[in-house]
Amino acid sequence: MVMVNPKNKNGVIIMPGMPIFQDLPSQLKGQIYVLDSTTQTVVPLQVDDAGSLAVNGTVDLNAGATIDNITNITNDVKIVNGADPLEVGLNSGSNVIGKVENELVFTNLDAFGEDTPLTPMTVGTSASVVSEVQDISKENSYNWFIKNTGEDSSDQNITLVVELSPDQTNWIEDTAVEIEIPFNTAKMITINNFLQYARFTITGGAAETTVISCFQAQH
Repeated sequence: MVMVNPKNKNGVIIMPGMPIFQDLPSQLKGQIYVLDSTTQTVVPLQVDDAGSLAVNGTVDLNAGATIDNITNITNDVKIVNGADPLEVGLNSGSNVIGKVENELVFTNLDAFGEDTPLTPMTVGTSASVVSEVQDISKENSYNWFIKNTGEDSSDQNITLVVELSPDQTNWIEDTAVEIEIPFNTAKMITINNFLQYARFTITGGAAETTVISCFQAQH
């Protein structure tokens, strides 16, 4: 007797006792189920339209590990710079930050504490006028602009000394030379030595005058 194994319509031999899921192995499909830790229920594992598996949460890397050949990772790192945060971009597909740009912080203050820089300040005859104290400990560069706006005569000429202090109590002159600012003249006042705090003191001349001044710095 000759036994002939039956075949299906695609020519695949059907063995006795062999369960058939699909006519062709390429048509075989399966479903993977996982445990949802939030609801404690078993749910099917799903992928997106492109067949990719979406992963939420965090991915921990061991010390010395690297991320290679990943095209869908982006990240922004916040760096605080004064009152404004900076954004450092991590390019898609890269774990290397190639360039960080930062803008200098610029300070422009009236030298005598007024709300608006270059607000006029009266200097009386032989009177002393002291500027606001500035903390220069974190500044890369700094100076004062000052102009004697008097227009009448040399009696309005004034002198100025810069003073430094470690604690705003004990003051010492920056140099032993007074800076002369004749009437209707502007100058830029710089500092030669360094302590944490700085200010200047004006001494008036034989006639009253007016000055405008501001402190400018950047870091």
